[in-house]
Amino acid sequence: MDGIFSLWSEPRPNHCPDLSRLELVLLALSVLEWRRWNGRALLFCDRRYARYFDRIGLMSLWDAVDEETIESANSLEINPASFWSIARLLAFAAAAIPFASIDCDLIVWRSLASEFKSGEIAFTHWESTAVSPWYPRPRDLSTPVTYRVDERRDWSLRAANVSLAYFGNGEVRDTYVSEALRFTVGNTAPPRPDLGVAPELLFAEQRLLPVVAAELGVAVKPFIEATYSPELEKFETHDPRFGKWEPPRVGDQSTGITHLWMYKRSLAPGSAALLSLEAELTARLRFDHPVAAEVLSRSGII
Repeated sequence: MDGIFSLWSEPRPNHCPDLSRLELVLLALSVLEWRRWNGRALLFCDRRYARYFDRIGLMSLWDAVDEETIESANSLEINPASFWSIARLLAFAAAAIPFASIDCDLIVWRSLASEFKSGEIAFTHWESTAVSPWYPRPRDLSTPVTYRVDERRDWSLRAANVSLAYFGNGEVRDTYVSEALRFTVGNTAPPRPDLGVAPELLFAEQRLLPVVAAELGVAVKPFIEATYSPELEKFETHDPRFGKWEPPRVGDQSTGITHLWMYKRSLAPGSAALLSLEAELTARLRFDHPVAAEVLSRSGII
């Protein structure tokens, strides 16, 4: 199964793609563990990121690199401060069905082959869409002047956390990407640092997908049958196969999926928690992928 990774430098401070030590170790493990267990790894990035990875010697992480698809995001009227991850929609559109998309701070430690079903859609886990600052009523969101929220759609459906997303259906992929971009391009929604993410981004990326799939009669499922509540800041239901999922856990990760997600914000620079996590991830990289670890070591990163 092809796994795609997407990176856009425009939302970064000063549009600079420099990544922290934690980000680079996470990324290397994410790509290499995907290749180890699930198939090819493909990178969709802009030219700034391509030059950056070439400079530090990490371009060889991927089986192939596309430098043009994400570059085209710069010609669209997209607010990168609010829609910082939306360029991956362009990668979704460009990738060949079937494929999986993996966030750069998510690591899959196991094979998912038995869970990829032709014609279906899968994602990491559910998110509650009970009315909250993160998931307000769709009609209360900022929209482009040409976009109207259809109140007849089933907005009671839970949202899909797409940090890990499998697309086995081209019709769903095309309809979802088209709708999400119509909502995003020209949308002046402000960033919400108080929430950690703009509700409009969550709508475009996570709420639309199950709605579109249901309308097309296509099955959707989570890899982890659990529901996260942004308002409660915790999972309100858990997958009985795995018990209580702890996304940032590396060792003894029962789900086989580590996701640093929002937890990165709680790791203060120089804190014991950050240093411990970096040490654990670096040890895994050195043991399981010594060639990549040596590249990062020569670059002074680890």
